[in-house]
Amino acid sequence: MKLEHSARFAYQTRVMKKICPALLLVLIFLSGCASGYVITMNNGRQVGAKTKPELRGGSYYFKDASGQDTSVSAGRVQQIETASSAARHNKPGYIQSPGYLK
Repeated sequence: MKLEHSARFAYQTRVMKKICPALLLVLIFLSGCASGYVITMNNGRQVGAKTKPELRGGSYYFKDASGQDTSVSAGRVQQIETASSAARHNKPGYIQSPGYLK
């Protein structure tokens, strides 16, 4: 009886050692997907970005909320902030996909 219990415990330990790292990787991956950015234009409109906007040649390049590559002239941008920071400000005028910018 005691041998059966220790064998079961050893099996459960092996399974947990395999499952825990996999679960940890999934959680890290999912938490990375939740981040995003909000670009506030000079006219007050806000655009959602999946990736961090990168300034190249006078324009910001990023992937919009639908995953499309998009660019915005740097002169039209007032502010860039993380989505969590923008949510705290509770700003109106947020749009999901900046298709009008192309």
